[in-house]
Amino acid sequence: MAQRFRGTSRHKVDGKGRVSIPADFRRVLDVQDPDRDPGTNPTVILLHGDDRHPWYECYSVSSMEEMDAKLDDLEDSDPDRYELLSYFYSTAVTLKIDDSGRLILSKALRDRIGIADEAVFQARGKTFRIMAPDASDAAAERLRARLAQMPDDVPITALLSQKKADGA
Repeated sequence: MAQRFRGTSRHKVDGKGRVSIPADFRRVLDVQDPDRDPGTNPTVILLHGDDRHPWYECYSVSSMEEMDAKLDDLEDSDPDRYELLSYFYSTAVTLKIDDSGRLILSKALRDRIGIADEAVFQARGKTFRIMAPDASDAAAERLRARLAQMPDDVPITALLSQKKADGA
C-alpha cells in the first residue's frame, strides 16, 4: 500500500454531523477502495470501541483488509482473540463518503468524544483519527514534550533506528 494518510486538518461540523474529509485523505480512501461499484464513493471504517482515548481510529478498505488477514490468522485458542474480534468488528461503523466529500458523524459519535462544531483529522499513515480540537492540541503537546527530552543535535528519526536495534 503505497498511499498513506499524512497531515492534520481542522474542519467545520454542521448541525447534522456532516464534516468534510480532507482532500488528501479522500484521494487515499479512493485509491484504497478499488473494488467498489463504479460511480460510487469510497467508504471509511470507523472504530469506536476504545474508550481510553478521545478519538476514533479510521481505516480505509485496504487497511481494514490487512487487519482482517491478521485477525483471520489468530488461533481459536488465542486468549485475546475474542476482544480483538469485538473491537475490529462489533465496534466498527462503515461510513460512506457523500458526493461532496463529507461523512456524517451521528450525534452519539460526536458526543462520545466531545465534537461540537469542529473536528480534527490527524493522519497516522495507514489510518487516521477523528477527534475534537482539544484532543488534537493534547497530542501536539505530547510530541513537543518528547522532542524536548531529546538533545538538540539529535533528530527524531534517531528513534527509528533505536526501535529497530531493540528488535521492537
